[in-house]
Order: sequence, then structure tokens, then C-alpha cells
Amino acid sequence: MRIIRSDSSSQAWLLSLSLLAQCLELSCCFGVNPLAPRPPAALQYQRDATVQQQQPEAQPPVKNPALQAFNETLLAAGRNMEAPMVQQALERLCDTYQGRDARFSTDALAYQGDWLLETLPTFPGLLGYNEDGDALYTMGRLTYNMIQPGNAVCSVQRMTQHIAPLDLQTTSLNDLAIPASLRLEVAQDPSQLRVVRNDVHFTVEENGVQGVLQMDGFTIPNPNEPNRYSIWFTGGRCYAAPGQDTAQKWRQVFGTELPQLNQWEQFQLWMAKVLMGAEPSQGLQQDGSLSYVLKKPIGGHDSAYQQVLYLDDSYRVTVGNKGSIVVVSRLPETQAAAATSDLVQTMWRSASSAQDRHAAATNQVKRRICSETLRYQRRVYLDTLRFKIS
Repeated sequence: MRIIRSDSSSQAWLLSLSLLAQCLELSCCFGVNPLAPRPPAALQYQRDATVQQQQPEAQPPVKNPALQAFNETLLAAGRNMEAPMVQQALERLCDTYQGRDARFSTDALAYQGDWLLETLPTFPGLLGYNEDGDALYTMGRLTYNMIQPGNAVCSVQRMTQHIAPLDLQTTSLNDLAIPASLRLEVAQDPSQLRVVRNDVHFTVEENGVQGVLQMDGFTIPNPNEPNRYSIWFTGGRCYAAPGQDTAQKWRQVFGTELPQLNQWEQFQLWMAKVLMGAEPSQGLQQDGSLSYVLKKPIGGHDSAYQQVLYLDDSYRVTVGNKGSIVVVSRLPETQAAAATSDLVQTMWRSASSAQDRHAAATNQVKRRICSETLRYQRRVYLDTLRFKIS
């Protein structure tokens, strides 16, 4: 994805908008970069496919022959969506979805739920692959320096996406960060708003501690385009994977003193603050997590979206606004139930943090008023004292 603005008076805008466009590409949709080097992970995926073929009872029933052919082709190509044979199989699969609209009826319900990424993660900034065939990135590249230390190298094991209706009984629209171009539409019909959470499950290569990088946002159907959902993100959270006795290892990586950023990284953070109202992480919180907020999210029907190419009860294929194709399969019910519970907690936590930020801002204003009042009273007293002395 590239956004270019020509302005001879300011080269900084060219760099900053390019950064912003890349940030959208990372958080929007598990994108696929056709320019990334082809990984040795293909062998690992093929081994996984062989194991799956040896245990057919573990596979969900496939009702669509075109879908079954697409799955087999994708596995044979090492989950590389850019392979010509995969593109041909995808075209045949999409033909079976003609005449349907994922925004309405049962397809709208199928769009929701808990999904597992089936294609290779090849975001911008790919460092390569480890011995297990997992993609390697720095934490700074995954979060655009919203979470430090940015130089920590992480391997990505899997990625999931969780979509659920917004609970309007417990959530106020005033507490939500909504792009300016969509505020009126959301206010008129908030029932169309859905909560989105993308989870990147990773391992820090330095000491083996595992964690989850969570990106929170919202999606809403585009009223003018069939099969299209607009999407935007409002922040994120990074925490140790549950069920691990890793508090010490986690603090060794993320509990240390924040590193000194170079000039380019400082410029990135400054632009994120100006354009997106970014509040980067300030270190570990009491629960051991790190979080960041985007108060002015970038989004709109023409800026970031997912176009549904195929959708059924078990699989979903979408293409992003810059052509990144994403294939996901529905998670088993046991994993989905846990993910849904986490998503509800995320919604509550987001609303609570918004209220906390509002309360903190209010208290700050009150403290400033009191300080100015005391300063004024002191000045009046001193002037009066000088007058009496003179």
C-alpha cells in the first residue's frame, strides 16, 4: 500500500503519510505482500497438510467442491496466495458466491464470529523465518513503535480475528473513537456497528516467552457497496499468553527501562500523535500488559475495508482495499467461546479506559484551574502588601 502526496515545500508529509498507509495495511487485515521473499515455511505447512490428510476425521465437513479444491490447492502451494494455481482455484471458488451479499440475512451473521488465518503472514518489515518456519518481525514493526522495546524480535505462530455485535446496553457511543466521516451514519443506526479484535500470537525469540498482540477496532457494512465492510482500529494491547509461569521472563523483555528512540522513530511517533491522536505505551501496567490508544482513528467507506469474495459457515475469503487477499477458517466452538469471552472483556476494558481518560482529563483541568486561582490570589496579596509598605 502506498499513499503519495507531492509537496515540494514539505518532504516530511511524504514520509509520514507513507508510514500511515503502511500502518493501516498492517492492522486492517492480515495482508499478503506479493513482494516478500518466499519462505521455507512452505515445507512446514506441507508437513502440516500431510498430518491433516492422515486424520480426515479432524477436518470440518466441506459442502462446496470448489472450496475443497481451493483448500487442497492452497496447502499444496505452501499457503502462498500469489501462486497462479491458487489464484485460479480462488476464481472458481468466488464464482460460487455470485448473487449473494454478506451484509444481509444469514450471511451477515456468518461474517461475525471467531476466525483463524490460513495464509502466510507477510506484513511489511519481514525479517525472515526461524527454524520452525515462523515469520520474524520486530515488536516496533508490528506496532509501529507504539509498544517498546521496538527492537525485540518476535516470531508469529498464528493470527486470529474476532467479530461480534456491539452491546449497546453497556456501551455509550460517546466513549467510542469513530472516524469523522462515519459518526453520523453510526449515530443514525448503531446496531450495524461490530467490534473487531485481531490477535497476533507471538514468541520473543530472545527468551522464548509467549504473548498476544491485540488490535482493537470496529467494522460497519458499507451501505452503497455489496459485500463490503469498512473497518478501523482504535488501539491495542500486548500481554503474556495465559497459562504460563512467565512473569519474570515477560518483565525481562517488556518491564525494562524504555529504550532511547532514534530521530526517525521519534518522527514516527510524533506523526502518529498528530494524525491519529496516538498515545503510545508507557510501560507495564499493574496486570503486566502494555497498551496504546488511537484517539483519531483513520477510517471511512473509501479508506479501509474488507470486500467479501466468499463466505459460508466455515470459511471466509476477503480482499482489502489495496488488494491483500485473506483466507480464514472458523475456530472450533471451544476456542471461539473463550475468544468471545475475551472480546466482551475487551469491550468493557475499552469503555472503562475511555471513562478513566475522561476523568483524568477533567481532574487535570480542575488542578490547573486551582493552580491558576492560587497563583492569582498570591499575586493580588503581594501587590496589596507592596502598596501598604510603600
